[in-house]
Amino acid sequence: APAPERAVPAVSATPVARTLAASHNVDLRLVKPEGGRIQKADVLAYVASQGGGAAATAPAGAARLSPASPKARRLAAERGVELRAAGGSGPGAAVVADDVSEAPGAAAGEAVAVGQVWRVMVERLTQSWSTVPHFYLVREVNVSRLRAWRQQRQRRGLGVPSVTDLLVGMSAAALVEHPRLNASWHEGTITVHHNVNVGLAVAIDDGLIVPVIHAAEGMSLEQITARRTELVTRARAGDLRPEDLQGGTFTISNLGTFGVDAFGAIVNPPQAAVLAVGRIADRVVPVDGEPGVQPMMVLTLSVDHRVADGARAARFLDTLASSIEEPSALLT
Repeated sequence: APAPERAVPAVSATPVARTLAASHNVDLRLVKPEGGRIQKADVLAYVASQGGGAAATAPAGAARLSPASPKARRLAAERGVELRAAGGSGPGAAVVADDVSEAPGAAAGEAVAVGQVWRVMVERLTQSWSTVPHFYLVREVNVSRLRAWRQQRQRRGLGVPSVTDLLVGMSAAALVEHPRLNASWHEGTITVHHNVNVGLAVAIDDGLIVPVIHAAEGMSLEQITARRTELVTRARAGDLRPEDLQGGTFTISNLGTFGVDAFGAIVNPPQAAVLAVGRIADRVVPVDGEPGVQPMMVLTLSVDHRVADGARAARFLDTLASSIEEPSALLT
């Protein structure tokens, strides 16, 4: 009968010693510690005895690995690089991270198919970023009264418009008062639009699309909520009609639901401006001359400088911010 296999005794070594041994391809079973546990100094002494850094030879039957640093091994595993093919420029011809980065195939990646929606988004926003002279205005607004109004409606069992719905209505009203932000630049002329058609940036699997709520300046909050719900639902189902995406004169992009505090959006051509909306978060702010905690939201207005200057844009943003902080006129 064949002889039973002997159990290989466990090697006792410190974590530092194990890491150092792995980087030099040292089999810890060959290291004789001065004490009861292999230390860093024991590994260094063994490496020196083998030729000043050359990889040690493991016992017969043990797996032979290319000498490599731990970082190089991790990088090779992530990029699918064979250590033997990477070459070794480190001590004792050990493979280091730079060897892996420069190895054949190290930079290879996976191609991702790009759909038509993504292509259109890329073309439009690249054109905008390349040709439109952007500038940005940032305003932090207190939404305590807006939040209280929404909470009151919820307690009464009434429909509660989303923050985006409220911003559509308030932006439309502010754009009627400041029509220069509801305009477009075309071949050296500025066209001011009669209706406020508010586009809503909606993220779908294929990219970013902007369905439009047409003539928002004449709609009630209930109508805005119904239309926004319909458009977003159909956008995510891929069921939008061409007319749902045409004629926008102003855009709102709300990333607050993703936990974003603030961001700057790219103008959606041929529109003059886009409003980027961050999340509502409690912050310490002055209240009647004393520090207090209030729900705040950051608005960032991106503007085409060919259509509006800083003063016009600032007046529009001030009107919008005032409506948010004192919403009674719109909400009644």
